Amino acid sequence: MTSDRDSLAVRPSKAGSGQWLALALLLVLVQTLPSLSYPIGRDQATYCVIGRGLMHGARLYHDLWDNKPPGIFYIYAFIVRICGKAMWSIGLLDILWLLAISFCIFRFTERHLGKAAAFLAVQVNAAMHIRAGYWDAGQPETFLMLFVFVSYFLISDRGNRRAFKAACSGALFGAAFWIKYNAVTFAPFLLLSPYFQNAGPRTSEQALNAGFDLRKETMRTVWFAAGFFLTSAILVLGLLFSGAWNGFLEEQFRVLPRYAATAFPASPHYWTWIAGRIQTWLGFWTLAAAPAAFVMAWRRRQLAQLAPVLMGAAGGFTALAVQMRYQPYYFETCYPFFAVLWAYLAVQLFDGARLLAGYFADRRWQAARVLMWVAFANLIAICLPGPVMRLVVNYKAFSAWRHDPAHFYSNYTWPGAAEDFRDVLRVVDYLKRDPDTAAGVYVWGNEPLIYYLSGHQPPARFVWNLPLIAPWGLHGWPQELIQRLSQSAPHYIVVARDDEIYDLSGTYQDSSHVLQSFPALAHYIQTFYRPCADEGAFEIYCRSRDKAAGSFARPPS
Repeated sequence: MTSDRDSLAVRPSKAGSGQWLALALLLVLVQTLPSLSYPIGRDQATYCVIGRGLMHGARLYHDLWDNKPPGIFYIYAFIVRICGKAMWSIGLLDILWLLAISFCIFRFTERHLGKAAAFLAVQVNAAMHIRAGYWDAGQPETFLMLFVFVSYFLISDRGNRRAFKAACSGALFGAAFWIKYNAVTFAPFLLLSPYFQNAGPRTSEQALNAGFDLRKETMRTVWFAAGFFLTSAILVLGLLFSGAWNGFLEEQFRVLPRYAATAFPASPHYWTWIAGRIQTWLGFWTLAAAPAAFVMAWRRRQLAQLAPVLMGAAGGFTALAVQMRYQPYYFETCYPFFAVLWAYLAVQLFDGARLLAGYFADRRWQAARVLMWVAFANLIAICLPGPVMRLVVNYKAFSAWRHDPAHFYSNYTWPGAAEDFRDVLRVVDYLKRDPDTAAGVYVWGNEPLIYYLSGHQPPARFVWNLPLIAPWGLHGWPQELIQRLSQSAPHYIVVARDDEIYDLSGTYQDSSHVLQSFPALAHYIQTFYRPCADEGAFEIYCRSRDKAAGSFARPPS
């Protein structure tokens, strides 16, 4: 049986790692290049609208509302400033992000498991991420994971200026926390990282006890906490001085608990639904990779090398589970670590096959040796059809996008579009024909992309209407909407059809039908607006010129 030192999975040597890394990133680029054709999805459009508003002086939560922590909106303010309203901006962002996270995964895996495992982990993670398409591009979880990895590299560095690096690590972890609060599940992964640092293969006991100094590690934790609280203090002060603090408190302490509480009633068979979501986006075999890798590492005395990966996987899965809704992009907190576990098992399997081939060669059993490698090749081939077919389909979409972007977005179907981009773009084209961009538009629906591409800002702080119709919204919000519309008197009101999102709104009615449950808005539209266009999934109402919308008085409910 091979020794640990002979195993490809536990060689930390960096000799030639630059070539391995370059090849890994090149293959990732090949996989992710079609992402440039991604449209801007519903979530990303919300971040873009709010980010653009922040650039123009709007107050977060007070003037523009969403139920996410503030970090993602500040990131998108920067992205919008750089990219503008280009539809391909989210695809480009996804490409750059995937290259960056792939670099982090490679260095993380190489440190603990060697170059071969690092190379494979990068490819597996890329395949997992790309499978979800534009849904996962530019989501909070993606930025969260990038901050977590960089934080890990800083706090686990055993060189000079450890206190400063620990403080920087804590500051980055603070940034991850303010992007999504579930980042706290990675705290053990970060704070226990020094226990698992080692220069080469060792037994678990040697790795756990090598060079540990209680005083130094305590001070390191203190500096980490200082960096975390510094980031938090800066953000809180920013909310206070910008006038967003009261809106932040309302969203985090009144709305967010109500929103979380509706996760269970939304599905009558909640646990069956959870199992289905996990099966779809992780799969049974990926979940089984964690215990299989643990057993393999325990038997081969490699637990010290694999422990950070297992802790990261535990943190990532916990970060997924605490959100309760299991959206596709929530799984991004799991993908990097499960990809590393798959890579570890693959390299161990190759080591075993190589050992068995040597055994057959020593006994001159050539037929058995050939059959063994044929079996190994078939085992690898089982994993390839899905990623390869996905790559073919994505490049087909990429080719169609390059030929005619407008037609491509209007007929977008890759992979399983959740929005009707055709009718959204028709509405945008209609609004752009109005030379007065200050005329004002309000969209009664869940398509903030209309605001973003047409250049308008919402006249009320609600970028989409789910907070106004869902049971987790606050009682006074419908009246607030009517007051804002009466004050701003937008020239257009766009009413959406067929946009129901039951698991978030609690109703199977679309925005057009749910107006019956919102008589004040229905009366406002009937009184001051007239139908002027029908764009498939949207009906556009224009303000009647002979009526003063500002004088509207809300009828009794």
